[in-house]
Amino acid sequence: MSSHALFQTDDLDCAREKVARKFCNHRLEVVGGGRFRAEQNHQPGLLVSLNYISYGADVLIDPGALETFYLIQLPISGCATIKHNRKEFLSDGGRAALLNADRETSMRWWAGCEQVLVQIPKASFMGFAEQLCERPLPGPVVFDPVIDFTRPELASWRNLVNAMFRAANKPEKQVLNLCAAFHEQRILEALLRLQPHNLSAFFDTRHEAAPRQVKRADAFIRENAHRPITLTAIAAASGVGARALQLAYKRTHGLSPMHALTLERLRRVRFDLENAQGEISVTETALRWGFSHLGRFAADYRKTFGERPSETARKATY
Repeated sequence: MSSHALFQTDDLDCAREKVARKFCNHRLEVVGGGRFRAEQNHQPGLLVSLNYISYGADVLIDPGALETFYLIQLPISGCATIKHNRKEFLSDGGRAALLNADRETSMRWWAGCEQVLVQIPKASFMGFAEQLCERPLPGPVVFDPVIDFTRPELASWRNLVNAMFRAANKPEKQVLNLCAAFHEQRILEALLRLQPHNLSAFFDTRHEAAPRQVKRADAFIRENAHRPITLTAIAAASGVGARALQLAYKRTHGLSPMHALTLERLRRVRFDLENAQGEISVTETALRWGFSHLGRFAADYRKTFGERPSETARKATY
């Protein structure tokens, strides 16, 4: 991205101010060896922005919570130690870091670390995710912060990102076009499909063409899953009788409206368990979402998600 140079400086305060203009306020300190020489290249896009950053020296960077954007950091030289929420890991050529907007972050870029970065505005990304999922989502997407390139599908995703960075080094008029928007959408969609996150359960359903009455019933279930609704209420919202709705659901989704309601509530339970930042009671969460028979709830949960609800709660580290 040398054709999109933003700045080069040996001054620590100047580097902090320049980087903050594109990202957010942060603490930046030299804590080890190496000659400090900061450099940033920047290319704005339609859905994302592309960046290259290096500091030369061993530096500590503490932005706290990014708040308004997600940031993917892919080392092309050297490595960085990342502390993100409750997880600490080393990011290098085999593992990238995905920093969530709503989680605290601090990191140490070791001397000689150079990274390319993909910045994704939170608001537009959530809008894109809801369009892809074809439904409102109960909260922000929170990813596993470790992107593991030993997984072949994520190695292929990295190739897409690398191609976008190579294209960014061409003259600007060749980049800002419909093809750029298409490739950005491909990268974001693949990220949502491939990288584990707290809303994966909402993306696992197939969105095939459905009759209007089924779409109306789906919307009613999503909006009222926290209420004690019945088949009669769902049918009334759909505009057809209960039997006609059951047949339409069977043809479209292969299940009944009440089974669809159960699945929606199971997804909400999983969302709450995965997003707990402290102790959470599986029993209280299940009861809050209408599961009074806890044995049946646990069995249905395990059948749907492949693990016990207590396991979901224990590993909620995003």
